[in-house]
Amino acid sequence: MNRKVMSIIGVGLVCLALIVMTGGQRLLAGPAGGSVPGLISYQGFLADGSGDPVADGSYPMTFAIYDAASGGTLIWQESQSSVAVGGGYFSVMLGSGSCTTGCPLGADTFSSATRYLQTSVDTGSGLTTFPRQQLATAPYALQSEQAQSAPWSGLTGVPAGFADGIDDVGGAQYENVITVAKSGGDYTSVVDALAAVSNPGPDNRYLVRVMPGVYTESSLVTIEAYVHVRGSGPNATVITANRTSAAPSNAAATVDLLENGRLSDLTIENTGASQISIAVYSAQTTRDTVVDNVVAEVTGSGGVGHFAAYWNDAEAIIRSSTLFAGGATGFGTAVNAAFGSVNISSGFPQALIENSILMGGAASSLENCNDPSGTGFGLQLSNSSPMVRNSYICGGHRGIAVYTNGHAQIQNSSIKVSSTGSAFLFEITASGSISVANSGVSYIGNKFTGAGTGLRCVHAYDLGTYQPKSDGTSSAVACN
Repeated sequence: MNRKVMSIIGVGLVCLALIVMTGGQRLLAGPAGGSVPGLISYQGFLADGSGDPVADGSYPMTFAIYDAASGGTLIWQESQSSVAVGGGYFSVMLGSGSCTTGCPLGADTFSSATRYLQTSVDTGSGLTTFPRQQLATAPYALQSEQAQSAPWSGLTGVPAGFADGIDDVGGAQYENVITVAKSGGDYTSVVDALAAVSNPGPDNRYLVRVMPGVYTESSLVTIEAYVHVRGSGPNATVITANRTSAAPSNAAATVDLLENGRLSDLTIENTGASQISIAVYSAQTTRDTVVDNVVAEVTGSGGVGHFAAYWNDAEAIIRSSTLFAGGATGFGTAVNAAFGSVNISSGFPQALIENSILMGGAASSLENCNDPSGTGFGLQLSNSSPMVRNSYICGGHRGIAVYTNGHAQIQNSSIKVSSTGSAFLFEITASGSISVANSGVSYIGNKFTGAGTGLRCVHAYDLGTYQPKSDGTSSAVACN
């Protein structure tokens, strides 16, 4: 604790010295908007002319605050009739005594940056007044009482996040967070909430938080760049639509996921029952675009093409999700694909699918890939090269089908197909290829069909018997 000698003044036969403990000032402010005065903790040391502490006892003291080191205007003054002194030390709470000027001690007392405290004490030989000491920092915290009512227009240097007049105290609202809820949120529609997003970007990201409930949307749910739509968990938050189109596009989709967009922790459903229907559509996106912990399903009864996820020239990541497509009708002609990926521009987009379940076909018993409808695909690919890791792939009609070019890579996964007579685990046409490594496969009789020869298996095994399947680099021997 720092000590500073204020003065030594002779009074009759007694010399007094007052040493102030300048490190001990403490502010106890009254409640905001209330009438309780502020208190300042103030300590000192009284010594006689020899430097020894004055005799223990109680002494009357007077405290005053001026606007100058000498002379000037008296701002505030109070007296305390009995201040206990022990070993020369005393401690008082300024503001707790008998106030005579400028009452009470509060924000108005410190309206200027120049304030001096004057202390007087009577040890029995009359009142001794010591030179004034300038006050600093801590007492001026009383000014915080005034700040609560200051208008924004009277302040400078206001951060942009506060200048809009939104009261952010207590977490009631946050910048760039929009809440969708059945009641009590910012919006009751996901589409309306996304329409309120303004200029999203790397330095202006948005979270659209969708609370539990079923949200039926008629318009396309478009997730822009740097916007994250997050639910309260799959099946707790459900976004559903009935949308169809004659061709695979966002016109047929419930959700359109754009580059750098994110979708997580909810169920996306499309109940379209004619033509083509898609749950989640994404076009020309990179792996900066993510689907995480999502159930995507197309369940309408009817139509010719249903896709839980349809990627067009896209490489977006799908992680920890369940993709299901069913309901399209037409044995051997209709398509119910958990994941469809095409490329109509250039190159071979390489989507990444991890820790997910992909099922396509009849809704009943799909876990075992029993699909008498002859429509289901785990993956249906064209000019596309996805990487699938640690996932379960089940197609009632085809486990994996690669049309034209492209190369599907499957690692540490399970691939199954129905026992229906026309069902095949793999189909490759033209110059496409499929590579399977460290994975389990299950088929009854029909492993491979198509004109292509690019089937490769390394360290594959039978899912039923856990016996090794043969390694190979041609469809004739691979995975036998």
